[in-house]
Amino acid sequence: MPAAYTHYQSLGFGCSETIEGDEHELYAAWMYRKQTVHDVAFTGGAGPRLHHLGVATHESHQVLRAADIFGSLRKEHHIERGPGRHGVSNAFYLYLRDPAGHRVEIYTSDYYTGDPDHETYRWNVKDDRRRDFWGNAVIDSWYKEATPVLDLDGRPQPLSDSLLNESAVRVGADGLG
Repeated sequence: MPAAYTHYQSLGFGCSETIEGDEHELYAAWMYRKQTVHDVAFTGGAGPRLHHLGVATHESHQVLRAADIFGSLRKEHHIERGPGRHGVSNAFYLYLRDPAGHRVEIYTSDYYTGDPDHETYRWNVKDDRRRDFWGNAVIDSWYKEATPVLDLDGRPQPLSDSLLNESAVRVGADGLG
């Protein structure tokens, strides 16, 4: 994760928010090229893997409407998490799983990062509001499951463990660690 952070920073990406340990160890970073909270985010854990793709909406009611549509179609089992509000990014969110198990986030409420004086907001890994601002528990699959990255021949890349793994830190409602 720190290598990805350094690489993207060298490409001109800014950093809106991080999750850090007490000694400023970097657990996660939200990085941007356009003037929103993030275009890409990096987190620790076994990898390389893709956690989710995000789809932005303009209004929070559109996130709720997506949940209502899945419920009315009796597809609520595709809703993995939410609706809720992240601490990191302040996004109002809903996480869905497609039939192949890939995670998709529908979210809204990005904030403007185009001010040249914008400072990175640094969350402590022990702050239980970083993942859910309202204190809702984060489910185990959130930390443990992701889509494998394939090589050019379609073979899954081997996973390597991260030195810093956010899911190993027990905080608040998560009950993980």
